[in-house]
Amino acid sequence: MIDIVLISSSAERAPHIIARLEESGVAYRLSTAYGTARQLRMHTLAIRSADLLIVDDVDLSARELDGVEEALACTPNLHCMLVTPAPSAALLSAAMRVGVRHVLSWPLDGYEIAAALIHIDEKKSAGPRCAGRIVSLASCKGGSGTTLIAVNLAYSLAALRNRRVLLIDLSQQFADASLLMADKPPPMTLADLCSQIERLDAALLESCVMHVHANLDVLAGAGDPLKAAELLPAQLERVITLVRERYDAVLIDIGQSLNPLTILALDHSDAICMVVRQNLLYLHGGRRMLDIFKELGYPASKVRLVVNQYDKNAWINLTTLEQTLGAKVAHQLPRDEKQVNEALNRGIPLVTSARDSALAQGINLLADMLWPPVAEPRKGVLGRLFAARPNVPPQLKPGR
Repeated sequence: MIDIVLISSSAERAPHIIARLEESGVAYRLSTAYGTARQLRMHTLAIRSADLLIVDDVDLSARELDGVEEALACTPNLHCMLVTPAPSAALLSAAMRVGVRHVLSWPLDGYEIAAALIHIDEKKSAGPRCAGRIVSLASCKGGSGTTLIAVNLAYSLAALRNRRVLLIDLSQQFADASLLMADKPPPMTLADLCSQIERLDAALLESCVMHVHANLDVLAGAGDPLKAAELLPAQLERVITLVRERYDAVLIDIGQSLNPLTILALDHSDAICMVVRQNLLYLHGGRRMLDIFKELGYPASKVRLVVNQYDKNAWINLTTLEQTLGAKVAHQLPRDEKQVNEALNRGIPLVTSARDSALAQGINLLADMLWPPVAEPRKGVLGRLFAARPNVPPQLKPGR
């Protein structure tokens, strides 16, 4: 159950907001008061004991967020939702800057409110968390499919295995991961977050990630090679340190670039998933990349060689590929262009749109290999007799 404080400037709009809260299906306790954003300090005690602060103000502007910023600074676990008829670009930017994750306009989007409440409720009820496992996906050449694999791995872990997952798009070019996961632009990018690195905390991170599922967030790439070039390894290191504490699984799509930034990501990774395909260009580049990994001091056990679009009838078979690269293939993903194109066109992850396909099953097996399932203790006879039914995995919905 979450505790909510609603501060509304209108006795007419407040009931509509409460109705949307009830439709969410999340258990909550509500405290309602009437006033504007400028009057938040009058409700300090109530706000400090809340999990969510909702500020409904028809005249809300970027200059009136001092009270919100103060509330978030004084209550680290507090979430904030702003409601105003037509939020301006200046207000949206100012809200993100002070750590507000949700800015809603009228008419209220019931799905967006429900998703926010579910996310807050799960964070509150989660117990102590061990440090998350980081896996980077790399390739020696463009077109290998690292982004598609990363997106579907993330969904597989989040929805089918109930892991708390973050996908970081570290691509130095056009950063496509967020486009494959939601039909709206990300609130901020990795470059935006790093530009404010001195004030990095959980609230700032929350305002920057795109929330695409109850268990899955995405930190979008810069989307601009010039902005990506400005990122510093020290900035990324602070981000990785923070996210490792907050997520069970962190995937980093580094694409095909090897530079100080991506090498830092590889250094912090528990495993590197190197994706290749069965042609001469990948053989040449893959061998060179594996040699670089050795020069960087990575043990062979840290690097997992994955063949994407595997074709058993290809001229370069697995034996030839392994002999040329000097490494064993850990996993192979079959070619399935029809299912992939359909999933891309519909904006739905392959592991849910075609969950029985060979490719989806292959991605699920890869997820189990990179993040081995936690073995549950054996139950006695009575425990097996009275065991509860297993939980049904939540259904995924594309970002809205």
